[in-house]
Amino acid sequence: MGHHHHHHRHDDHGEHAHHAHDPGKSSRRALLWSLGLNGVLLVVEVVVGFWSGSLALLSDAAHMLSDVGALALAFVAAHLSARPATPGASYGFVRAEVLGAFLNAVALVVACVFIFKEAIERLLSAPPPFAAGLVLAVGGVGLAVNLGSAWFLWRTDRDNINIRAALAHMLADALGSLGAMVAAAIVMLTGWLQADAVISIFIGVLVLWSTWAILRDSTRVLMDFAPAGLDTHVVADALRSVPHVVEVHDIHVRTLRTGHATVTAHLVTDGGAPMFEVLGLAEAVLRERLHVHHSTLQFDEPANAARCPQRGCTPFATVAGHGHSR
Repeated sequence: MGHHHHHHRHDDHGEHAHHAHDPGKSSRRALLWSLGLNGVLLVVEVVVGFWSGSLALLSDAAHMLSDVGALALAFVAAHLSARPATPGASYGFVRAEVLGAFLNAVALVVACVFIFKEAIERLLSAPPPFAAGLVLAVGGVGLAVNLGSAWFLWRTDRDNINIRAALAHMLADALGSLGAMVAAAIVMLTGWLQADAVISIFIGVLVLWSTWAILRDSTRVLMDFAPAGLDTHVVADALRSVPHVVEVHDIHVRTLRTGHATVTAHLVTDGGAPMFEVLGLAEAVLRERLHVHHSTLQFDEPANAARCPQRGCTPFATVAGHGHSR
């Protein structure tokens, strides 16, 4: 590289991001209970929905199918994330939960497109009659299961994006089940069969609304974007406040999984203190001020810093500090 670099890596083994994270037995137990309850209800809703001809019930079952998938992925991710890192997977399997949430969100969008298409077709034509009383009963069971599952998940690890997705969908499903009940009640009282399609569109809108945040957050993680509120400028400002740091460059901030950021940066000091001392101060600033527990900081010698091949890698993130002591 034409000059000497001093490379220091900080690994907080107690809590840094790339270590395996076990959501705990309570999380896995809650996921398993929710998965079992929703799996049984899914089968019941599909069978009754086709038998009765209720689109509202089938649309709720389509949403529930995605929830069962999300719960299954979250349950598998809870076990995968507890596996130790390997030479080929140095960060372990913590992103399994993010990938699962992303795939689940995409499946939800596809399901919503189908629901809207079927609902519009039924509104434009004569909708077929359906067994409203049976739909009302199954919807009531669904509402109880959804609320029970949401309660199980609410009491566990909500930082897990799959559990977040499952919880959001359980609450949306509860409204979906309530919608199916309302549609059945309207048909029983007034005979207005179009109520089924109208409620289905309403359920689809709820599904899309609850999916957006999960899709956004999972995409940010998979694209290695910085967490919200923690971009390179924020990190640069924090690092340049460290005593004896005169310049910060080649800063990269990425999200390993939701709630866990990693930072890499090159620091140039004024030589007024040992680099291990500056390193400790810099790591403390990242940890205490920005809650970053995994950082890789490299020190460039002041005389050679301008010739660092990576100095212009992120030019917008190259900042000069004051080199002051506190």
